[in-house]
Amino acid sequence: MAPRDYDMEAAAAAVVDRVPEDITRALIVQPPGALHATMGGALRGLFGRNKRRAGLNQRNVLVLTPTSVRLYACEAHDWPPRATDDLGAWPVDGVRIATVAKEKHSTHSVQGSVTAKFYVITLTVPGTPDPIEVECPRTDSARETILAIEDATGSRPSKVTARRRAKRERDASEHMEGR
Repeated sequence: MAPRDYDMEAAAAAVVDRVPEDITRALIVQPPGALHATMGGALRGLFGRNKRRAGLNQRNVLVLTPTSVRLYACEAHDWPPRATDDLGAWPVDGVRIATVAKEKHSTHSVQGSVTAKFYVITLTVPGTPDPIEVECPRTDSARETILAIEDATGSRPSKVTARRRAKRERDASEHMEGR
């Protein structure tokens, strides 16, 4: 039995009343810079140009359905967050996703050194002049969501999902041999 995916459940709960079809995967994401363990990163997360252009809040939910990729802005203080605005819905065949793993090191006098580990997700969607960039912590749930969006949209696989993809293929071939 697979462990519960609490991150996915919280993200889906945030948007369940707004999504007109079944939710395949959902992920809570932040604007660029929000996950950096620095004051500059936090300020970029609050006031960055890409954030304003895309309409992102401090918390947002990226959703994959059978037919679309959707993005919702959420209330920042509720848990699970509550979707407040629809930022876009695009057909899966028109979306491309690219993901990279990043780390940001900072030093805090009280806490010592802190390393923020996160994914930067770039969505290229129809009808927008610039790609939409969001970030999320590095979690199994995030990797599963990124993998699902890559597969659904036909996007080029990222290094982030390479190991998960190889394990899935290995498990499938072992299952076929065990028959």
